[in-house]
Amino acid sequence: MKNLAILGAGGHGRVAAEIAEQSGWNVHFFDGAYPKVEYCGIWTVVGNEECLIANYRKFSTVFIAIGNNTIREKKQNILKSYGFDIATLISPNATISKHANIDEGVLVVGNACINIGAHIHNGVIINTGATVDHDCIIDEFSHISPGANLAGEVRIGARTWVGVGSSVIQGIEVGHDAILGAGTVVINDLPAQNTAVGCPARVITK
Repeated sequence: MKNLAILGAGGHGRVAAEIAEQSGWNVHFFDGAYPKVEYCGIWTVVGNEECLIANYRKFSTVFIAIGNNTIREKKQNILKSYGFDIATLISPNATISKHANIDEGVLVVGNACINIGAHIHNGVIINTGATVDHDCIIDEFSHISPGANLAGEVRIGARTWVGVGSSVIQGIEVGHDAILGAGTVVINDLPAQNTAVGCPARVITK
């Protein structure tokens, strides 16, 4: 089994670790709170980020299991600059079209569905039971939360958070660094850096 370093010893890390083991990886956790944090569920935390970088030869492949989109992007870019390979983890219980494109650092959790022509860019999270329909584009380091549904030809901007159970109708564009609250129904384009909630979606902060 190949070694995989996972940076981030929280609940999101446990989800990633289980998928990694199902895919044949031998998991080792690293976290900035080490040695105060010694365990991540059933796994042992073996060091912090500096320890990971120092042991590059042993752990040349890493996955960043941090839910915060901005921090995940920063950490992935730092580790990539040191020469680490960035893993993509896809649950065997997810449904992925062979004609979808999935970039590095992506996590696809069980019961998610990604359809033909979709492009999932670097560092994106497609969480439990989320659906990404045909020809959608999910830009870097966004998070499609559990149970969210994107119809065809939707574009989600970089670092955008699509909340639990949200829905976006076909052809809509949501700008970068936006937030959709839980259960939001988006029927019109949403500009960048806005927070929207409700059905239909209404902007509550800019």
